[in-house]
Amino acid sequence: RNARLIIMDEPTSSLSEAETDTLFKVIQQLTSKNIAVVYISHKLDEVMYLSDRITVIRDGRNIITKDKDDITQEQLIAHMIGRPLDKQYPSKEGRNQGDVVLDVKDLSGEKFHNVTFQVRSGEVVGFFGLVGAGRSEIMRAVFGADKPSGGSVTINGKPVKSGSPVDAISKGIGFATEDRKKEGLMLRLSILLNATIVKLPRLSTAGVIDRKGQSDDADKFVTAMRTKTPSINQLVGNLSGGNQQKVVLAKWLTMEPDVLIVDEPTRGIDVGSKAEIYEIINELAKSGMAIIVVSSEIEEIFGVCDSVITIYEGNMTAQLPITDDLTREKVLSCSLGGKP
Repeated sequence: RNARLIIMDEPTSSLSEAETDTLFKVIQQLTSKNIAVVYISHKLDEVMYLSDRITVIRDGRNIITKDKDDITQEQLIAHMIGRPLDKQYPSKEGRNQGDVVLDVKDLSGEKFHNVTFQVRSGEVVGFFGLVGAGRSEIMRAVFGADKPSGGSVTINGKPVKSGSPVDAISKGIGFATEDRKKEGLMLRLSILLNATIVKLPRLSTAGVIDRKGQSDDADKFVTAMRTKTPSINQLVGNLSGGNQQKVVLAKWLTMEPDVLIVDEPTRGIDVGSKAEIYEIINELAKSGMAIIVVSSEIEEIFGVCDSVITIYEGNMTAQLPITDDLTREKVLSCSLGGKP
């Protein structure tokens, strides 16, 4: 009741738009009563709207402190990621597309219809559409998490058993789900266990786990993901959102998939971690992995992908190569049911 300082850490992460507006009004009321507020957030629109003074922290260090009126959002991002904004997305040079790895034909389910597409080795294909368009449902069916009503999925010419994640994994498909906390990770367990859980059958003989092999694999991929943690024995729930996402990716990379599906790979993480995730996706594509990126951020699709598939009410409306001639407006139009 007598507090003179209130600290808020990601207070809007689970709030609706209306609830967020209410919170902002409360904050403004508090500051009008000479109560100081420290507002921690990766949402730059909120930071620029609320703050009088802004501090950027990167890798545990104070990078800069500026009055809000003395810094732009673009400059903030540059300080957060450690390089100019125009370098937020890595160069696609050196990514060479090879043979078709994933072939999906006439896939149908409750929320999508007759979806057909291919992904080649070294290619990053984006899926873009409004929330509820059916993007995630398509990916769940490709992976076998949901059983489709029709159609087929083949990987390297081998059919994937319908509705069987086990078969999809054995054939070489990895799926980093959009809800990392509920479906992608076991927050009360260590990085070691999370990063190797998919590969445990290969690390076990007669039910006995090769602990050294497990530890070596976790170390290898956690390091490759540039995960910031004191130890692979750290609980995943204690990591930042960006580092949790890296553990999700490490979990699938330990099994060395031929196809990796990443659904909303940068949702809920800071700008610096986003840039690192983009670099990881780029390096995986350069190594020859076939990748699908599902995203509701059109700039992310343009920055990371080689082509984009638009989905509207469960239907594919276009498949467009991402070139200098392709406009955001055209992609948005197709995602709203327009023609390419």
